[in-house]
Amino acid sequence: MRTNVIDLIIQMVRMIRSGESLRDLDSKNFSSANKSEASAAYSWILQKVESGHLNSDARKSHHRQLRILHAAERTIISTDAYGYLIELFNIGVIDQDDMERIIESAMMNNFEKIGIERMKEMVARVVFGVGEKSRPGGTYLSGGETIN
Repeated sequence: MRTNVIDLIIQMVRMIRSGESLRDLDSKNFSSANKSEASAAYSWILQKVESGHLNSDARKSHHRQLRILHAAERTIISTDAYGYLIELFNIGVIDQDDMERIIESAMMNNFEKIGIERMKEMVARVVFGVGEKSRPGGTYLSGGETIN
């Protein structure tokens, strides 16, 4: 479920970046997702917009630097998975600290190449704060939620 929510968040952020407002996010665009997934994604987007993390000014900050993988990291993280991380970083879904946590986790916990699906799981853990209960502003999803 969490990876589906990440996919929805990416779609919504892309729409916002292309000039649509939060009110323009039509539920018909997300008909393939169940209601709880769409609600969780929308809530996450709303929280980030209200806190200023998805503003275009925040995105253009001079402090944003792209993380380059060194040789050992490239042996573990596939090109597609790294491209996925770069996209999430560029659209503001993850920040530099999140990216570093994800890369560290990949290096510490894997002995085989990480593809996009595995990377989505790792991103979901960081974005939704799974295992980081003390993380402020974390949204905790276990997979069986019902959102009204």
